[in-house]
Amino acid sequence: MKLCVIFVLISWQLGGSLGQRQRLDSVCQMVQRQRLECQVHRVETADGYLLNVHRIPAPRNQSCSRGIRLRPFVLMHGLLGSAADFVTAGPGRALALELHRRCFDVWLPNARGTTHSRRHRTLRTSEARFWQFSWHEIGLYDLPAIVEHVLAVTRHRQLHYVGHSQGTTVLLVLLSQRPEYNARFANAALMAPVAFLQHLSSPPLRLLASDSSGATLLLNKLGLNELLPATALTQVGGQLFCSATLPTYTLCTLFTSLYVGFSDYPVDRSLLPRILETIPAGISRGQLLHFGQLINSGKFQQYDYRSPQLNMRRYGQPTPPSYQLRNVRLQLQIFHGTRDALSSQADVLRLVNELRQSRTRLYQVPGYNHIDFLFAVTAPRMVYERIIQQAWQLDVAAAAAAAGLQASWS
Repeated sequence: MKLCVIFVLISWQLGGSLGQRQRLDSVCQMVQRQRLECQVHRVETADGYLLNVHRIPAPRNQSCSRGIRLRPFVLMHGLLGSAADFVTAGPGRALALELHRRCFDVWLPNARGTTHSRRHRTLRTSEARFWQFSWHEIGLYDLPAIVEHVLAVTRHRQLHYVGHSQGTTVLLVLLSQRPEYNARFANAALMAPVAFLQHLSSPPLRLLASDSSGATLLLNKLGLNELLPATALTQVGGQLFCSATLPTYTLCTLFTSLYVGFSDYPVDRSLLPRILETIPAGISRGQLLHFGQLINSGKFQQYDYRSPQLNMRRYGQPTPPSYQLRNVRLQLQIFHGTRDALSSQADVLRLVNELRQSRTRLYQVPGYNHIDFLFAVTAPRMVYERIIQQAWQLDVAAAAAAAGLQASWS
């Protein structure tokens, strides 16, 4: 089984080595198909990565002009995902499109190394140094650069945030390491949060983590720095494997469920080709290894360089420090699926307990696995409506407070 997992990673990588094709902007294609405006903003991080951030501006119609200046939404994707995760499901189902319909300005980042963010000020993707990062750097550098850009463009002081999977991890990293950024967020929704992974039940990932040193050795021998990139070859292969015929669709569902959990809401077969157009979107080996370390340690901590000397040089101590979750001070909605093989109930409850300085509301979503928060047909009703309603209430209250303050001055 372990060899099978590693073989899958190598197979996808070999597909990438055949040549990264120049690809059309699939995110804007999906947005423009709905006759909506799509913008692409270039954001540079403090360490030189050039990120593409997609934007669906708020509707410019009279029904959205109610005297309430709604704060923008930033939707951050998970591991192997991209901005496309929040638009792929289409009208009436995709979170980004639902937020736009409800008059919000929607921003969709793409983390470093993913399909739409593969540039650096001085480094090329063919250089190993380009890929020397984990999700720690995404939280420490990508996310603050994105937040500052969105606030500067929209002229708001705060924004709403939704993270899925790794998108929740990077927010916790940012606020733990740079607590001053709490003031930039009006609130945050964490879907399928990932911080503690001690009780992860995904068989392939637990098996891979059980021999992380062996996986590292193999990756070193093969010279692999980037894993699971999106290419024309991998897209066609994935679509053929998960085609709409019943036997292959069932096999694809079983294969996926081993990783993310068996769901009560299997993905619509007609949606699979669109999903496989954009997933996987590529990750660094450091991201995979860092998550593996969380599984083995049972802690939410920084990257372990597997050497007391290297850790001492980096952290001033022989072991990596834990992230200080007491620095997170936000109004949080946390959504957890009962069939999630990555984000277990025990680990989510531990996270809630550690977020003692935040006002958290935990919602358990029956029958959901790790990716149902993106693609389940019931997600708008069971998850998104709660996110939208809280944002509306906060923005209406802020507008009322501002109006009252202005009236008192006059």
